[in-house]
Amino acid sequence: MSVVAFVLAGACASPEALRAAVRPPVTQAEAETTLEGNVEVITEDSSQGSRTLYFLIVGDRRVPLRFTTRPLNLTTGTRVRVRGRWEPDDTLLVTAIEKL
Repeated sequence: MSVVAFVLAGACASPEALRAAVRPPVTQAEAETTLEGNVEVITEDSSQGSRTLYFLIVGDRRVPLRFTTRPLNLTTGTRVRVRGRWEPDDTLLVTAIEKL
């Protein structure tokens, strides 16, 4: 029953309220965050070029990851621990990554 109430409350909540619930408070966002989960790697390809997108699946959350340098040998499904800082667009700027 509580799951149904949560789903209904989420459907009625404003997008800003939902984003605030996912993203840490500003003071916490300035500090480094450590998360564990499974990597999802997506390669987009077009006639103008290609790019690789990285996400961390943590429970039911899909956290966009950004690296300062391209990570080596990172494939979908790899279990990792990442450390980084939140960016204003809710992307985690990864400062360290460890395969588990």
